[in-house]
Amino acid sequence: MKVGIRKLHENEWLVHVGFASVRMDRFSVELLAITLESLGVLNHGEAHSELNGYLKLGMRIKALKDLDLQKLLAEIELGDLVYFLLAAEDDDLKAQVEGNMGMMLAKQLNDDLNLTAHPGEEPLKAAIRRIVEKSFELETRGIIEFASKTARYI
Repeated sequence: MKVGIRKLHENEWLVHVGFASVRMDRFSVELLAITLESLGVLNHGEAHSELNGYLKLGMRIKALKDLDLQKLLAEIELGDLVYFLLAAEDDDLKAQVEGNMGMMLAKQLNDDLNLTAHPGEEPLKAAIRRIVEKSFELETRGIIEFASKTARYI
């Protein structure tokens, strides 16, 4: 079966699967792409987790330069960030985030990380979705830019 994706507007995509067409937002299209990539894993008997797809989308913030990360951090809720960092379990990401926020906010973040129990899957996915959607919004508005190894500027 063939899958086609066509951009209609900034946050609206048309996905064709066989004879069906579905309108999706950018987050859903990105999640679909990750799911389709993991089909090879499923063919080898391994399991696929929707949460891993969400985490992979959230980990895109590691590709932000410091100034862009600061702009994103100013726009997202601390609670969402705490949930994401708890689930990501990535010390480099945590250090990058802490290095790009004020001292008092970084202290609050550490306190929250130590006191917050690991969230359930649904609240975690909702928090990551809000972070990723905010990053897409800021990128669309030209406020932040994700670093790309293949990008060339003239």
